[in-house]
Amino acid sequence: MTNQNFDLQAALEKLHEEDWLHPDQSAFQDKMTVQEVETEKNYRQKNYWLAQFSHLLMNQYQQSSHACARILHQTSHKNITRAVARYPESDFATLKDVQESLAAYARQQGVKTDG
Repeated sequence: MTNQNFDLQAALEKLHEEDWLHPDQSAFQDKMTVQEVETEKNYRQKNYWLAQFSHLLMNQYQQSSHACARILHQTSHKNITRAVARYPESDFATLKDVQESLAAYARQQGVKTDG
């Protein structure tokens, strides 16, 4: 019983120290965590990556959704249209940036990559 009280007291002291003495720092750290969670959610979605590649193919290389579907080995151009509608903005400037981010995410998840 004493250990539980001691652990509770130590946790309360730590909470008091971080939240009350440095409120700006903890708020900033929470904000970064929220952004990282949102990025992680996007990276898990196949449609996110389809949309990112498609945006660049359409905007920089003037490809149609049909051409994007062929290039990205999709069975229908509707997959591209839906992905672009769901993620209407490109988060990357070049195809190489998308490829590097996807490879880094794959390595982080434990998937072996060629590069």
